[in-house]
Amino acid sequence: MKYLFLLLLTLSLHAEGFWTLTGLTKANVYVNNQLSVIKPETIATIKAKMTESLKKSGILVGQQDSPTLMVSLEELTGDESYYIYVTLAVGEEVQTFRKAKNGTFSLTYDANDFIETDGEDLDKDVLESVNFLLSQFNEHYEDDNE
Repeated sequence: MKYLFLLLLTLSLHAEGFWTLTGLTKANVYVNNQLSVIKPETIATIKAKMTESLKKSGILVGQQDSPTLMVSLEELTGDESYYIYVTLAVGEEVQTFRKAKNGTFSLTYDANDFIETDGEDLDKDVLESVNFLLSQFNEHYEDDNE
């Protein structure tokens, strides 16, 4: 029980979750768009915001063999509303601590937002959600790299 308390205390003091962004120095940007109705300009804006956010944190963008910062947009349609699941994640090749020290692909950061929107404000609402997730990412990055 005391180990669980210690773990929770440590997580609350050092970061927003159990994900770690310590030592992240470079990343590529990727948007996985599964929305049927979204403007191409909105996807371009999302990529630009992701790139700007990384550069603002001092992370190099577009480097070969880099982790990937990804935004995934998934749609669930309702009667008169759109339900959008927005995910911001970092995926990268990592080495396990197993005996064989296997290399594997892993999510080393994951945050999401679930929004309900009408068709008219879909692009605006998606951008607002991405901004929210990027601000969380930046805060977590700053906390982990202090």
